[in-house]
Amino acid sequence: MVRTLEFRGMKCRQVGGSGLWASEVGLGLWKWGDPSYDGSRVGDHEGFKILDRALELGIFFWDTANSYNWGSGNSERLLGRYFRSRGKRVRDRVVLCTKITNPVREEHEEKADFTPNQRGASRGYIMKAVDDCLRRLQTDYIDLLYLHSPTLDEEGNYETPLEETWGALDDLISQGKVHYLGVSNHTAKQIEEAMGALRKVAKGASRRIIVVQNPYNLIERNEVSKEEGGDEQAFLRFCRERRISIVPYFPLASGLLTGRYRRDNIGRVGGKLIDDGLQERYLTDYNLRVVELLDDFAKRKGITMAQLAIAWLLAHEEVCSVIAGVTKMYQLEDNAKATKVEFTEEDMAAIDEILEKAKTSE
Repeated sequence: MVRTLEFRGMKCRQVGGSGLWASEVGLGLWKWGDPSYDGSRVGDHEGFKILDRALELGIFFWDTANSYNWGSGNSERLLGRYFRSRGKRVRDRVVLCTKITNPVREEHEEKADFTPNQRGASRGYIMKAVDDCLRRLQTDYIDLLYLHSPTLDEEGNYETPLEETWGALDDLISQGKVHYLGVSNHTAKQIEEAMGALRKVAKGASRRIIVVQNPYNLIERNEVSKEEGGDEQAFLRFCRERRISIVPYFPLASGLLTGRYRRDNIGRVGGKLIDDGLQERYLTDYNLRVVELLDDFAKRKGITMAQLAIAWLLAHEEVCSVIAGVTKMYQLEDNAKATKVEFTEEDMAAIDEILEKAKTSE
């Protein structure tokens, strides 16, 4: 049974086995920064308005990373300018999530070389990377810090001993710079290994991994495991048993599950999916058949396709928040309504049937 509270009409869920709460609908800030040079799509002017409205709607779980937008760091910088302009009261309302392991350019720098020590999971990198995050974000603490991905060598071994990595992260909690820890792009085995290392070095039992951020949406269900031939249900069970929440990325399959892309308009529409060169991944005959069938289902339910995709994820107790990215105000407003959508067991079964039916449709 999922425990929920409400803030400004938005349902909130606890994150893993912790005391941290997240708004069921969150906000992903991947394409936010400085559109003049970093490949982002949202700058300060539009972004500040969207962030203000997000809080009005009860959306306070905000997700970024130090290296978003070609390693520019500008997503964090935009948030930093926002927090500076709005003050501590607003900052303290937000659950601020960011990620490290990748190198980051200096502001306005378009190219940069990095030594092996300026990325990864070593103590030196982690300590400096978090200080740099705090500087860009113009805050003195990060609510939830993720390792963006495991740092492995060509043979698949960890470059840095896990005890060094997790010892450094534990020290950041002691320093008050980080409150909670998570991982991203990790398999169940890698999470288990990280948990074991953290248990060895942690200064208290409450210092644990509470969340994993992996790709997950109703059209790419097994991707959540981050393993070739992985199993969605096995991964969900793993997280449930270890009290680790899932925060899905690509919850709308890069816009495919908004219904924007159809077989009769391919080549005439743009958007994130096209900009990021993901046509081969998402614009398959099967996926486009799924979209058509799901659109009919959504219309019968009286909801939008995006609301359907978000509500489907929230129907899984392992998911604590869905951080769909937005570039327009109407997208934020639409996503927020997903928290009001309730799916019955029959609805979930009907969606499964749609996915099967699409395999045989012509």
